Amino acid sequence: MATVPGRAENTDHGRQLAERWCAACHVVGTETPKFRRARPFVAIATKPGLTKETLVQFLLLPHATMANNPLTAADAADLASYILSLGQ
Repeated sequence: MATVPGRAENTDHGRQLAERWCAACHVVGTETPKFRRARPFVAIATKPGLTKETLVQFLLLPHATMANNPLTAADAADLASYILSLGQ
């Protein structure tokens, strides 16, 4: 698992990362992105079988369709926690 041992995820920091890096393509909150290139975070959060660990690993891998933002393991865990909180 890519989370940092002994560190609790910070969902608010994850929201800030999402607003800064992801909102151009994803619906992060109530704002509609300028370009609708990616699934809304709520749709990702409610995907059956998705775990925090899987999402963290996905966020740490380079993806051709996503911006190349340098996420640390802690950033990825915070972002994953925020995304998954939208499905609750």
